[in-house]
Amino acid sequence: MRTKKFFIFSLVLVLILALTVSFIEAAPQKKDQKKDQKVKSIIPKDIKALLEQGLPARQVKADLPFQFSDLYILPAKGSYIAIFITKIKNVDLNYAQPVGNQDLYQSDVEMFIQFYQAGGETPNLMAEQRTAGSFTISAADYQPEGESYYYLGYPLPAGKYTLAAALGHTATKKLGTTYYDFEIPNFEEAARANKLETTSLFLLKDIQQMDTQENYPNFHQDYFSWIIFKAYPYQDNKLKPGDQPNLMFMIYGAKIDENQKADLEINFDIRKDNNKIVVYTPMKYDSPFIEQGIPVPATKKVQIKDDKGERIEDEPLEPGAYELVLNIKDNRSGLTLEKRIPFELIVQ
Repeated sequence: MRTKKFFIFSLVLVLILALTVSFIEAAPQKKDQKKDQKVKSIIPKDIKALLEQGLPARQVKADLPFQFSDLYILPAKGSYIAIFITKIKNVDLNYAQPVGNQDLYQSDVEMFIQFYQAGGETPNLMAEQRTAGSFTISAADYQPEGESYYYLGYPLPAGKYTLAAALGHTATKKLGTTYYDFEIPNFEEAARANKLETTSLFLLKDIQQMDTQENYPNFHQDYFSWIIFKAYPYQDNKLKPGDQPNLMFMIYGAKIDENQKADLEINFDIRKDNNKIVVYTPMKYDSPFIEQGIPVPATKKVQIKDDKGERIEDEPLEPGAYELVLNIKDNRSGLTLEKRIPFELIVQ
């Protein structure tokens, strides 16, 4: 299997272990604080009240409709980076052409977020933040009913949470709210229990290095940021023959030797209806951080038996639903783990 290297493994591991994440927790106000020393809410009072009012019944305000559909969980020092995913119509974000510029459409927004810890009788506000975003679409590509993916990034420890979020359009003052219940597993705890586990698996079409680490929270169109990288996922995991999606993830629970080396082996294959269509050469890794390119073939091997005899021929892969299957083995402990990534093959 050919690999597509975007960066050096050792650099990534150093960054994961060395860099800390930046965020501000909602701090309770002390009774003896003077008025001029009171901590002000990061979120405007009216928006904060709207979020809190809708929280018990998850009642949303749909003037600017949006909702989070999924999240990625990435490794970071002492925590995890949660990437929340939403798909929004262009018309709902009120894209408009700036005065004097007919080459693009632009939307300027602000996101207000609260994180509540789940599990208690009453919601426990853990953190609140706000972040802005300025997005553009070229005039040639703009369609009012078209949709784009947007990614909200924030660092959190393991646990169960509710995200309360409000998205406001700067020019029109339109505002929408949404709520999203989610859980971040404790991968370190799984490793201590002698299990293998991985952070989120997703397919990337590109990754670019930034000059500096970006602070959290952040809100981006078409990509998410992680450490000092911009990562562009395949939208809806739709692939074409010849694509080379890239996998990046961390394996927890692998045994490390005195030289800080792992002994991992991963078998990759592509399946349709649980039947193996393509089998790749097994790959070995000495690092628990995995970066691997997966070339998507245009054909599959098929055994033919007819009046001309038996033979193996190449047949084009048909469009439809497939799975990329990973069978992970830690050769030192003997622990194994299977992971699957569903994707859709688009054949034109």
